[in-house]
Amino acid sequence: MRNVTVATSLLLAISFTSAVNADADSTPAPVPSASPDSYKASLEQFKRDRDVFMTAMRERETKMREINSVFKAAVDKANSDARSAMPTASTPLQKSTISANRRSAIDAAINARDISISALGPMPTPPTEPLRPASNQQGGKSRR
Repeated sequence: MRNVTVATSLLLAISFTSAVNADADSTPAPVPSASPDSYKASLEQFKRDRDVFMTAMRERETKMREINSVFKAAVDKANSDARSAMPTASTPLQKSTISANRRSAIDAAINARDISISALGPMPTPPTEPLRPASNQQGGKSRR
């Protein structure tokens, strides 16, 4: 039963990840031209893209904190349950069963965390700052 649940979770995570990747924009970034007006427009677009990127990174960090918090709670519960059950165990078989249950719960928490992280998709890609146009005037002294 546990294997079926893990397999189903993995399939859902893989399909979600591939769906997220399929929506990615495949058009290349526009090449900056030499005019100052187009540079200003490119710079404004870069600033908007940077704001979107920063928002996406903050959202991802928040989701990662939630995932890690749930993971830590699951591991702490597995350890606590094992500690509270161990004094009542009188035979080696009972102690072994308690340890196996603890390891199984931790393994399930690790799998759930990995699936949740993969469901987030790839890291957001930072925007690239536009290149300044080259000026025709040279500063300084001229050579003769």
